[in-house]
Amino acid sequence: MGFSQEMSETKTAVAQLASWCLTVALHQEFGIGAGRLERLAKVLRRIQEENVAAVLGQGTKAAVRQREGWIQGKVEMDFPVPLLRAPRTRREKQLRMAGDEAAATAWQIYAAGVIQEFKFGPDRLERLRQAGRDNYRQFNQWASEDGLEVAMERLRRCVHAALQEEVRIVDERSSHYREDAAAMEQDLRATQAVAERIRASRVLAVPGISHTDAEKGEIFARCAAETANIWRHR
Repeated sequence: MGFSQEMSETKTAVAQLASWCLTVALHQEFGIGAGRLERLAKVLRRIQEENVAAVLGQGTKAAVRQREGWIQGKVEMDFPVPLLRAPRTRREKQLRMAGDEAAATAWQIYAAGVIQEFKFGPDRLERLRQAGRDNYRQFNQWASEDGLEVAMERLRRCVHAALQEEVRIVDERSSHYREDAAAMEQDLRATQAVAERIRASRVLAVPGISHTDAEKGEIFARCAAETANIWRHR
């Protein structure tokens, strides 16, 4: 795997997992259930479409300014990825920066949606940000101590509790998975290439794509696997 591809996959995996962790945090910390999360998803889809339009029409800096305007200084814009140890080599530092950038974008979109839909103020936004990071840290800890399969199953249960829908973990080594993943990869790249290759499912922080329940499970399994493989040994 080339370094540019690794950077892209790092952004994809980190943004996806950050989004799941924020969704779980909304449910666990604030008691927000499936119905309200679904309404939030619709708001997030609209926000993402507007932000992509800003990238296309005016460039990345304009899109950043747009997100800043949505958040209005109510909370920190960054979402540093929790790691089990600090990066050591230049390559690790570059991947860390890429991950932090992707997580920050996912967080900014998510925060904008929460402000608009739930009217969260500074205190609750910061609680959500910290709870999301805590969930991310816990996932990496599970993967390090108990293995990736256990970590994925535990996170799956948390997501299922929040969304009240099954999130299926699949064997990514199967030919069926590889075929489906290849098709989804092509679709996702075409749809969100301008959004710094950050992909997401219907109910996450960077929405805009609709998938079946089975596809959502496969996206979750792949992105969670990528995240753990990329970060847990650093």
